[in-house]
Amino acid sequence: GAVAAGLTGGALALVGPAVIALPEQDAASTLELSAQGLALADASSGSGSSGSSGSSTAVSPVSSTGGGAASADLIKAAERDRAGDAAADAAAAAAAREAEEDTAEQERATQAAAEEEQRTASVSCGASSSYGGVADSVQEVGNAMECVFPGHDVLGVGSRGGQSDHPSGYALDFMTTSGDAIADCVIENKNALGVEYVIWDQRINTGSGWEGMEDRGGATANHEDHVHISFERGGAPDVSALRSCG
Repeated sequence: GAVAAGLTGGALALVGPAVIALPEQDAASTLELSAQGLALADASSGSGSSGSSGSSTAVSPVSSTGGGAASADLIKAAERDRAGDAAADAAAAAAAREAEEDTAEQERATQAAAEEEQRTASVSCGASSSYGGVADSVQEVGNAMECVFPGHDVLGVGSRGGQSDHPSGYALDFMTTSGDAIADCVIENKNALGVEYVIWDQRINTGSGWEGMEDRGGATANHEDHVHISFERGGAPDVSALRSCG
């Protein structure tokens, strides 16, 4: 049962029974060598192999049962692991992007709220008159102007003789005999406030400078006791512009 091996002159001699497993290229089978005194010649010597006198040599293929199937199963398992890892990485990346988008949206909302608060801070004093039911944009400007120029009666919707924006809710009258500051402020911020024109002290200004008007026969008709402001339809006023007038 013992095996003896010796290397002499470039040849390997095996004495006794031995089994040598030689893997084939596809790793599907091995060769079993049973040798009694088998001599393997060194490839460099160029000589063939020869057995010892009286010895018997048997070489027989031995199949590896299920070896190929097992290898295929291992490959499939590895592929499944890689696919699972890729799916997990993709899910993590998507979650990270969604979190970043949520954070950015919250930051935008916070910034917008801060800007709105700043926009109205200096022109908000609790004034809330609807001036008889004027348009919302007109009411917003009127309320803000009351904070900047307090102490004046302000008229809105009402019937007027001739053409007027009062019946439709797109005009305000600031009752005062000292209306220069109010009129100048509104004209300077005409676009921001959505103003179409201003009439004050028998003059009209559409944004191109003051122009005289005909005498209508009285202080009120000549707008000498109030500043008349007509507004554009569908305006979106920025009342923060009134800060420059305070």
